[in-house]
Amino acid sequence: MNNNTNNNRTHLDLLPFMAEAFSVNPRIYKLIDKIYNTDKIRFIAKAKENKWYNSSISQEGSIEQEYYFKKSLGILLVAREDRYITDEVLKIITKGWRYTYTYVNQHNTLSLTHFIGSYIKKKHGIDNVTDDELNSNGLMLIFMSTIYEGKALDEDDDMCKCIISTYFQRLMHLDDSYRININNISKEQKKIIRDLELKLKNNKKIKVMPSSYRFSDEQQQGMRIMPEKLSKDDKFFSSFEYIFDFEKISLISIVGADYLSSKELQELIFAYSQFQDSENINYDEFLKYIYPAIQIRYLCKEYKKAKKYFFENFDEQLYDEISKVENENRELKKSNLILQDENEKLKQEIELLKSKNRKLQDENTKLNTSKSELFALRNFVFEQSVQDNKNTTESNINNIDISKLNEVKGVIIGGRNTLQQKLKNILTNWDLISVDTLNFNVDILKNADYIFLNVNVLSHAMYYKVTEITNKINKDIYFLNNDNMDICLNEIYNKIYTTN
Repeated sequence: MNNNTNNNRTHLDLLPFMAEAFSVNPRIYKLIDKIYNTDKIRFIAKAKENKWYNSSISQEGSIEQEYYFKKSLGILLVAREDRYITDEVLKIITKGWRYTYTYVNQHNTLSLTHFIGSYIKKKHGIDNVTDDELNSNGLMLIFMSTIYEGKALDEDDDMCKCIISTYFQRLMHLDDSYRININNISKEQKKIIRDLELKLKNNKKIKVMPSSYRFSDEQQQGMRIMPEKLSKDDKFFSSFEYIFDFEKISLISIVGADYLSSKELQELIFAYSQFQDSENINYDEFLKYIYPAIQIRYLCKEYKKAKKYFFENFDEQLYDEISKVENENRELKKSNLILQDENEKLKQEIELLKSKNRKLQDENTKLNTSKSELFALRNFVFEQSVQDNKNTTESNINNIDISKLNEVKGVIIGGRNTLQQKLKNILTNWDLISVDTLNFNVDILKNADYIFLNVNVLSHAMYYKVTEITNKINKDIYFLNNDNMDICLNEIYNKIYTTN
């Protein structure tokens, strides 16, 4: 958008005015919040980088308006680079300024004079239209003319020229050098200010402090004012004090000791005296101006302080909290990915373990089958050995070295008791266990070098117990099948020394 005044083709930045228009339209606050909450960090960071974030234009309105100005500023800035946010902003505009949107759709040449007239007529008169409402609708018409194809703003229209000029003037007014100040006033004006300031300081009833108007002792009894003793001026000035009672606030408490400086008081005096000369100033009229002016200045200052406190504490805390939450969220997402990866690995390991378990179960089944077959085979050997006992022959033990047999630790289980007693007298280093002694100490088998089972007399219970234990301790069993001591000794000797 260009300003054609004095042929100066200067670019007009509509951004602060767009943010302002959003901030003064409560109907779109929820829509702003909805977009803003999708990526708070991105929007607030973008807004804080911009020169308009803490500018005068952002701070001119209420706390709520400044709050939504800053939100809208971030959204509008992001919309310049994000098509999705651009579309969301356009949705806000179409919902927040429906009449303007409809008007643009129905006209190709956009005349601000015609549009403003139509809008006021729709509202049944200018008294039903606020300044913010009228200004924001005019701005949206200008904005829509730049984004919709086939739409052209009539820049030769007088209303258009006036509005564009107003925008430039407002931007200039944001510069302190264009604002009212007492730094460059004339000597005559300075003298008027000093004289009025001196008179005010000498006034007994009006001071620079907030709510400073004082009654004499004769005009009050305690806190009770006596109206019949008040002068015309007393009644005029005291009426201002009751305004704060209606709102249940105390200006004295709000201000505390932060009184107006001499310069701030002089600025108030200048606001009044700039249109006066020393001969025309009526001091009584000046007092009627300066007293409420002091109260208004205090209210303005305290409201600005309250806004500053809000945005420096609550908004910044929110920003810090959002940053913290976003960082935690990123860490949680990262941890979640790691956990998902670990979970996938564990699933694979579980499947592998299941596969191994199935193989082990198959092997265990085969092993149990093998054990059953082995037990059957041993049982067969056992029974067969009993049958073969009839064919046993006598053996000569003259060539057996008994002392050598006693050098080893052996165990003989089973056989007749008479045979066991004979062997016990000869094999003094050996343990002999009766076939009936099922509850023998298994450590005997663990400590033995050789284990012999005499199947000539042996129960199945003893046989299975011994074979089960030897399987666990991984030791071999040697079998005897005779009642003859000499034959048994000969077989034992041959098993130990001839076989090895």
